[in-house]
Amino acid sequence: MKVLTAALAALLLLAICSGIASSSETTEVPSLCCFKYMQRRVPLRMVASAYRVSGTCSLPAIVLVTKRGAQVCTDPKAPWVQAYLRHFQSPQK
Repeated sequence: MKVLTAALAALLLLAICSGIASSSETTEVPSLCCFKYMQRRVPLRMVASAYRVSGTCSLPAIVLVTKRGAQVCTDPKAPWVQAYLRHFQSPQK
């Protein structure tokens, strides 16, 4: 009976340690994933930058960062979002 208890304790300890190791490996998971899109258009004059969320997120999105630091999730297929991306990719004068 003591052997069984020791074996179960060892398995439990192994499970706990492997959970910690796997959680430390997930540091590459993006800190921001979008779960819904903002439906209204954000004025370009308010947007400071834009970036695409990681491919590991369940919903593809473009995050617009406003000049005040707010982050807004938008639909990457929306024509106005695509126009904003072109604007930020073009060389600035």
